[in-house]
Amino acid sequence: MERDGPGDDEPTSGGLGSGDDSTGGYQPERLCYDGERVVERTPLGSGWAAVTTHRVLAYQPTVDGRRFEAIDRPNVSGVTVDAAGERRLLGWGLRAAVYGLAGFGGGIALRAMDLQSTLTVDAGAEAAPVGSVLAVTDALASALALLTTLLLVGGVGLVVGALGLLARYLRTRRTALVVERFGDDPVRLSAARSDGERAATALSAALER
Repeated sequence: MERDGPGDDEPTSGGLGSGDDSTGGYQPERLCYDGERVVERTPLGSGWAAVTTHRVLAYQPTVDGRRFEAIDRPNVSGVTVDAAGERRLLGWGLRAAVYGLAGFGGGIALRAMDLQSTLTVDAGAEAAPVGSVLAVTDALASALALLTTLLLVGGVGLVVGALGLLARYLRTRRTALVVERFGDDPVRLSAARSDGERAATALSAALER
């Protein structure tokens, strides 16, 4: 089907006109498919968000990253405002911290038990067998030493990674208009609290029509 706008990709200037408003001429009516019409439009920061008969559209010309979002209307489960940040980063950070602390603790416990020295002493005792048994105990001692090192280094690495993820999560904790989607991650749109709440109210009402 031929359409007037770029759909799910970021809009381009060709054929849209320069316009004299803050959105640079990218109006929701100009981005609709044939037969699609705008049901509701609301300001969103320096741009706008809109509900059409087919989709939820949003354009923010001053944000970093994607400026234009288009979500098929049947996939939208709701529109809310929150400042929770990227929950995936929080989940990954917490899991990495738990695994890292567990690994580091296991390494400390193995080092405190000093099983390598115990195996070496037992193998060198007068009553101890020689030959292949001694080789096995030496291999076990080496394996325990390697495991201890891996647990300590891996644990520290995971904790450092967890701190990095949690730092990134904290940077994403800013107020956003959130378009929830069935079976997919939500789309977060940067917005001030009052601006986002007004947009959420208007878009939610339009989606119920």
